[in-house]
Amino acid sequence: MIDEFHVLYMYKKIQAEAAATDMKTLEQLLRKFRKVVAKRREECYQEIGEKKAQKLRAERLQRLLKKMERDRVSPHEL
Repeated sequence: MIDEFHVLYMYKKIQAEAAATDMKTLEQLLRKFRKVVAKRREECYQEIGEKKAQKLRAERLQRLLKKMERDRVSPHEL
């Protein structure tokens, strides 16, 4: 909850600073901020992809183990 208050405080502070800043500087900051957001979004999507891939591998392994059990083959014997 403290983090949310900090974000709100920073938002208010940014608004106050933006009111006293010229448009050219704000446009430059916007371009830089968009780059940061794009990079963070890419990292987030990559993390989601890794988790999904890990989940798929685990599901495949479970199917293989069930098939081995059904065929009465022990993984320890292999």
